[in-house]
Amino acid sequence: MAMPLLPMLLAPAGLRAQAVAPPPAITVENAAAERARAKAIRDAAERRYLEDKADCSTRMVAIGCMTVAKERRAAAGREAEAIRKESYRVEREARQAKVADREAQRASTAPAEAAGNQARVERHREEEAARTAERERRQAEAQSKLESRRAKAAEERDARQRKTEERRQEEARRAAAGPENARKAAERKRKHAEKVQKIEQRERDYETQRKYREAEKAAEEARRAKAAAK
Repeated sequence: MAMPLLPMLLAPAGLRAQAVAPPPAITVENAAAERARAKAIRDAAERRYLEDKADCSTRMVAIGCMTVAKERRAAAGREAEAIRKESYRVEREARQAKVADREAQRASTAPAEAAGNQARVERHREEEAARTAERERRQAEAQSKLESRRAKAAEERDARQRKTEERRQEEARRAAAGPENARKAAERKRKHAEKVQKIEQRERDYETQRKYREAEKAAEEARRAKAAAK
């Protein structure tokens, strides 16, 4: 079930972002289990995010709701990432400690060999540190790309939601203006009909007058012809 939205919205963004549990005490024995738990935290956060997204889609203020959901998912991701890094660090230091112990034992029995071994240990440490740094760099780059894709997808989704809301509001505005538009159309039609009737009436009046003038002209011509005949 989704958490209450209002307290999360009212909480300062800084406090929400700091809501990450500190990495637990990790040992060599439980490092692998803690990494599995970190994966479970991330997977659960993804599932929760999908549930929150579905819940946000039913709310009036979907953007604020999605912001809280994304911050909650990001907090879980940070927690999982802290656990994962700590587990690798513990294992790495344990391996380094074992190497150091073996080399120290050899050095105690063979001082000359110990000097060479120490050089190899240093090289191994440098190589291990370089490999670890490269691995962490690649992981950080992959995580950054993933977050960038997620952020872009979220922006596109928010843009689609805004466009959908804008279309809904435009359709509502058009629906509200429908009766007024129909009244104006009817008024224009009525005025047009009146104008047509006036034009037709003028044409009829003109035809009547024309026929009257022609009749008068014919009568006048008949009178003149009659007068001329006398």
